Amino acid sequence: MEPSRTSRPATSPARAQLTSSVPLFDPSQMPLRTWCEGSREDAVTGLVAFPDFHSHIPRCLVTALSEGRLVALSIGDVDGLKNHVERTNSTNPASYGHLAGNEVMATVGATTRAWFREQPFDSGCAATFGGDEVIIAAVVDDVGRFHRALGGLRDRLGSALPVTVSFALMFVTADDLPAERERGWRHAFTDTLLATVDRALFMHKAARRAGGGEGGIIAVTRPLQPTASDPAGPEPLVLLPLPTASDIVHVVARPERIGGRDFLLLPCRGPVGQRGTRLRIGFPTGSAKTVVAYALRRQAAVPYVAVADGVTGVPLTVQGVRDRTPRSVPEDLAAALERAGLDWTALPAHEQAQILHLVTEAGTPEIRTGRITAAVDAVAAQKGTAR
Repeated sequence: MEPSRTSRPATSPARAQLTSSVPLFDPSQMPLRTWCEGSREDAVTGLVAFPDFHSHIPRCLVTALSEGRLVALSIGDVDGLKNHVERTNSTNPASYGHLAGNEVMATVGATTRAWFREQPFDSGCAATFGGDEVIIAAVVDDVGRFHRALGGLRDRLGSALPVTVSFALMFVTADDLPAERERGWRHAFTDTLLATVDRALFMHKAARRAGGGEGGIIAVTRPLQPTASDPAGPEPLVLLPLPTASDIVHVVARPERIGGRDFLLLPCRGPVGQRGTRLRIGFPTGSAKTVVAYALRRQAAVPYVAVADGVTGVPLTVQGVRDRTPRSVPEDLAAALERAGLDWTALPAHEQAQILHLVTEAGTPEIRTGRITAAVDAVAAQKGTAR
């Protein structure tokens, strides 16, 4: 009897899983806009294959910077992929080798491609980097907007995957181009930038492992300066805003000795005014303390114990500290300040604390009224409007 022409051999579960873990992609949907055109796609993620990215990106990057454009470079790394693969292989009989890892990276690629198509980039691309990393390079107009957009990608990946993905981010301008340009300088310059971003990412991942923190972070860093900085030198051009009390920003701070004092320079804009801004700083050791950040050449700087030789970056978590406002002081003091048209925050924080202690500790209504009057006069004097 002739066998049926419609019969098909049964596909083993392992073979089916292998097929589904390495999808086929439409090359026309590759995540690129003008940059890296003609590149091959990575078979697992559908992103630009790293060899082609590495070949094209130096020319694309330098051309954009030379035109005065702002370029964002970001590297994302899957958190705990090895543990996920080992756990899946030990609990799923149909999983073996790196199948579970392929499935994760295929989802990373699909999610990143969809996110990339939604972005307003006129130039950029997304590529693979190593076995479980992705690179996003793009011309951007606003550092805060891209930082928020990258946070959206991180959150989407966290929702779609059984693991989280952490990113490190850098913004580059024409001022970061090297002054000396020998043969092959474009590739050397690009590799230095990528190495700085990758190092920032793994510094934060190492600090997180030591402190028991969670994944899915975005760490921001700045390109390393080729020479020692000059206190009277040019102002940094590309900096994130300082975080508010409801935000936590992961940064790589650069140790620097300025005017005989040691500081950590944050990749954030410095506060306006001489009094500075209070920040809650978390250190790699797991300790945290509240410090006052000042503006040095418009860049936020916090005091540091000592600058150690060979240390080029310190991973920190930074959170704003809520300032006292008239709404947080006693109602009678707030009303008196409002009648006088005065701003309570004109006083330094330590004077605010002293006055509030004196007012709340007043033994009689008369003493309290007198201390409130003195407080109003102190605020007026601070503003130079005392009668």
